[in-house]
Amino acid sequence: MQIKSYKTAGILALIAILCAIFLAYRENVKPFQQMPDSIENFDAISIDGGKTTFQAEKGKATLIVLSASWCPACIAELPTLKKLHDEFFDDGFRILMVNEDDNIKIASRFKKKYDMPWVMVHWNYDLMNMLGNPRVIPVSYLLDEKGGIDYIEAGIIEEHRMRRAIKALVK
Repeated sequence: MQIKSYKTAGILALIAILCAIFLAYRENVKPFQQMPDSIENFDAISIDGGKTTFQAEKGKATLIVLSASWCPACIAELPTLKKLHDEFFDDGFRILMVNEDDNIKIASRFKKKYDMPWVMVHWNYDLMNMLGNPRVIPVSYLLDEKGGIDYIEAGIIEEHRMRRAIKALVK
């Protein structure tokens, strides 16, 4: 009888410790370090070779998308990104994809495999910090012509909502 009470007490203590660890972890993990209001110019390495800047790639409206080849949600949103690109490119809309793969070769194969017509750059610490260092992908930032953030969407893009937001910026 006494052994059962020790086991019960031990299990309850273990549960209490695990709950305390979880609560401490949850308090320290935030989706963004700090939500940015705008994006300044940044330098990045283009997957197609060479360096580029945000100023060189932006349009009337620019969608910065954080993505990776190993991310199922990132792959799932590619058809929506292609539709938006095709629909609004002539109006000055640009997509700038920030790839979070380990190296540029993997990112290059990812871009080629899914026939992405937009510019893709490889991530760097300065760029990620500028974007609030989100701890989730995909995440998309819709920016106006001046670099002000109009809309942020974490997770797979909701096509109709994003279309309305882009339309408001390019028209």
